[in-house]
This record gives sequence, C-alpha cells and structure tokens, in this order.
Amino acid sequence: MNSETHHSSVAAQAPDHGLIDRLASRLGVQGLLTDAGDKAPFEASARHGRGIARAVVRPASAEELAWVVQELVGADASFVVQGAATGLVGAATPSGSGTQWVLSTQRLRDRLEIDPVNRSAVVAAGYRLSDVNRAAAEHGLTFPIDLGADPSIGGMAATNTGGSRLIRYGGVRENVLAIAGVLANPPGARVGSTRGLRKNNTGLDWTQLMTGTFGAFGVVTHATLKLHPVQRQTAAALVAVDSAEVAMEILCSFEDALGEFVSAFEGMSGSALTAAVEHLPGVSAPFPVAPPYAVLLEVSSAVSKASGLDLESILMGWLETQIERPGMLDAVVDKPERLWRIRHAISESVQALGKLVAFDVSVSRSRFAAFRACSVELIAAEVASALVCDFGHLGDGGVHLNIVVAPETSVDAIVRLRSKLYQVVVEEFDGSFSAEHGVGPYNQAFYRCFTDQPTRALAGALHAQLDPQGRLGNVRLD
Repeated sequence: MNSETHHSSVAAQAPDHGLIDRLASRLGVQGLLTDAGDKAPFEASARHGRGIARAVVRPASAEELAWVVQELVGADASFVVQGAATGLVGAATPSGSGTQWVLSTQRLRDRLEIDPVNRSAVVAAGYRLSDVNRAAAEHGLTFPIDLGADPSIGGMAATNTGGSRLIRYGGVRENVLAIAGVLANPPGARVGSTRGLRKNNTGLDWTQLMTGTFGAFGVVTHATLKLHPVQRQTAAALVAVDSAEVAMEILCSFEDALGEFVSAFEGMSGSALTAAVEHLPGVSAPFPVAPPYAVLLEVSSAVSKASGLDLESILMGWLETQIERPGMLDAVVDKPERLWRIRHAISESVQALGKLVAFDVSVSRSRFAAFRACSVELIAAEVASALVCDFGHLGDGGVHLNIVVAPETSVDAIVRLRSKLYQVVVEEFDGSFSAEHGVGPYNQAFYRCFTDQPTRALAGALHAQLDPQGRLGNVRLD
C-alpha cells in the first residue's frame, strides 16, 4: 500500500468531527460510541458477516432518533439500522468499508404500554420479544410470535418474522396494528401512528409500508401489537413417520380433527433429530431407532383443564386413531417443553456437526413433500458428501433446509448449489427463496433475479421518494 492510498483509506474512515461533536453533545457518552472496543458488538450479525462501523449512534427516544436521522442525512452519511442483530442475512450489519454508521435502537425503550381491554401493546423498537411477553403476562396476554432468538420489536416488524406458531397466529404482519417511524426523506420526518385500531379503512397505511420491507423505507420507532390470551394448557407429541408424504397426511388429519386447538406442526428429518438428541445433555432418544422423518405437533387452549377440557386426553385419543396409518411408525406424548427443547436445539446441534450451509425457503404445503424429495436429490448431485439435516414449520410450508458439508467443499460448489436450489424453489415449485430471514446483502442478487419487474419498479419509485440518496440501510428493493 503506498502512502497516498493509505491516506485515502484513513480519511474515508475518519468520522466527521463536527457531526461527532453535535451527536455527543445531544446524546451523551451512552448515545455515541466511537472507540473500536465499544463498536465491536455492533459490527457483527448473529451468525454471519462482520463489518466496520464508522461510529455507533444510540438514541433513547423517538425524538432523538428523528434528530439523529436528520443529522446523518444532512451530513451525507450512510447508515444501517440495527436492533438486536439476530438476523441471518446481514441486513443490519455495516459494510466493510468503514464509512457506514450503525444506528442502534438498543436504547429506544421510551414506551411499553399494555392495554388489556384492547388486547394491544404500544412498544418502542428497542424492547425485545421477552420484554413484551413479561409485561403482557401480568394481564394474562402474550405476543405469540415464537422464535428461537429474542429479537427486538423494531427488527421483528421490519422483517415480518414468523416462527413456530405461525400456523395458529400468523406472522408479525397479521399481529401488528400500527407502526410509527422516521424517514430519511424528508430527513427526520415522523410518520405513522401508535393507534390500536383493528379497523381503519382510510387509504395508505404506513404499517404495511414499514412491515416486512427490512428498513429500506424508514426506521421503525414504535409498533402497536395485537396481543392474545396466554394458553392455559398445552399438549404435544412427537410422531415418527417413514416419509414427508405421510407427515403431510397427518397434518391434514390433525387439523380436521382438532381444528382451532392446533398451534404448531413442526417437521424434522431423522438426521436433524439425531443431531439434536446427541447434542443435548441429559436427553434420551425418543425412539429406539431414528426414523426417516418426524413431526412435533402441538395443541393449546386458553381454556384451563379445570373447565373439563383435557387437551392431552384429546390428543392421545386422536393419536390412537392414527396408529394404524401406513407409514406412521411411532408416537410419543411428553411434556411440551421437553419436546420443544429437542426442536429448538436442532440449529445449534447441526452447526456442531461441521461446516453448515443453510437455506430458508418455503413452498405451499401441498407441494412440500415433492419439493423435499427434489431438493435432497439435487443436493446429492451437487455436493455428494453433504448430510441433509432439514427441519421447519410444515404447518406453513417453511423449510430450514440445512446441510453439513465437508470442510474441503469449495465455495464455488456451494454457490452453484444455492443458485440451482433457489431456481428450483421459485421456478419449479412456485415458492420463496427467503421464507423468514428476509432480504439482505447475502441474498440481494436472488431478490433481483426472482422478483418480477413491476414489483421492483414500484419499490424503486418508493425508494427514490423515501431515500433518494441511498443513505438508509444496505438493502435495495428496486
């Protein structure tokens, strides 16, 4: 590196000291981080990627956040918004250039109000899912988006997270009543509301513009969430089957027989189940021999067992009617928390086996079995040594198609497999290349490849209006 190049690199990473001074004066030492050690926790995502933040700014109220956005845009600074950094596609991670700021909503916790009559909660973006559920539980309520991570509410709204109980409750989009946010254009403009209205048919809705668009159109400051009654009883079973086809037959029978009590239906391959059991301390194998496939099914109700409704007995009675079904191998009824412990351990357990390659895809439920068979065949053809450890939310068609590959597997082989598999998902099975994780730098190219031109043109027009200089975030929807 010559001296001129070195000088340019340092200059590109040196913060604007006038801006730094203004931010420090308004936000204080907790609101602005410039030292490398202080910035480090904000420069990496939950699983992949690491960047370099020019500085980290942490406003503590919506008013401060609006002012910060105005200052950053006025200084021609690009910035990425970050909540709890639990995402897996790099959308909240700064680039490696050292020129991008991180706007953290971690301290944005100026409001958490539960309205038990309206069954809603107004929540600032920096609160986490666990915070909301602790507060809601005092009123017998819950925000039922069930996730392995503990994300921030702002991040959940921006990415439209789903989770294990989407079959019962839907994702965030179905459970958010209002969104308030801040725009980059006009800089610092505050839009939306926190009104807890279930009916509001008056035209353009910022709630839908800000939910599931990954922070590309603005920064979420508050969300008004729809709450649901805490489930007073739950029953669960783990069912071994010989194929994904049988798993989907059981799903249909399960829903027909138990209707509104159905709250989860999760699938896992035998290799994923084995990995979890072997990884967890003190957990014995649920079946004498690992089955080709297994499903975790759950029923729940806000009605207590004391009322005379006994869900465990109902579940066991239904299982008895299924035991002679061809392809159904075995079933275990156990405490729900024990079975969910196995399910939630799969991701970490598979990572412990070796080099992990993960796909987050979805297809319609009716095409899941055929898609799984096709994808397993494709993986074997492209990376012969790969171990498929897939699991997912069969009730909504979501599949975490994780594979473990040999350490010597080339990057080119993985890139080729990803491209071919996404093409199969979208073009042959009319599915999605990103079921839950959203759009970020890791799959930006696939968004552009598989999103139709009219949709991208409309998104581009919105981008041009709301962020004309491209300073907000690192996701482009045009």
